[in-house]
Amino acid sequence: MSRLLATALALVVPAAANAESEKYLCNFTGHNSLRKIDDGGFVPSKYMLTIDAGNKTATAYDGLVHEVYQAPIPAKFSKKGNGNYRLRWKISGVPVTITKTVDYGIPDVIETKFNVRYSLLLNPETLQGTLSVSGGGERFASAANLDCKKTNQNLVFREATN
Repeated sequence: MSRLLATALALVVPAAANAESEKYLCNFTGHNSLRKIDDGGFVPSKYMLTIDAGNKTATAYDGLVHEVYQAPIPAKFSKKGNGNYRLRWKISGVPVTITKTVDYGIPDVIETKFNVRYSLLLNPETLQGTLSVSGGGERFASAANLDCKKTNQNLVFREATN
């Protein structure tokens, strides 16, 4: 019985070591199309992704996620046939202020909240990614390029001081 237990443990330990999650710090490097330049502020400059490809799990963290949830959120993870990773996440309730000029030049300020959806296609070999963003109002869509690097650090946001 003890030999069976030792064999089982020997098989589990290497599998667990291979299934460790990896952290990626990604920087926004620009829009991938001139038509997609107006991102409405929904494309933050930095992203922290934690990916466990072995267990098919991931989290996403950026300035908007921090503003709404104060912590990383789960992302749907899938591995494409070409080896690329696809991550998808949604931020519900992003606070937005819209200013419109109405009759006689009087500004109308609207405080509202939007839901924004993200889809990232990441090449784990080159660490380059394409981020698609949609939602946030009528027919909003944008696309951005990300340059990522593996890291063991965390993304930290400072609270605003008045």
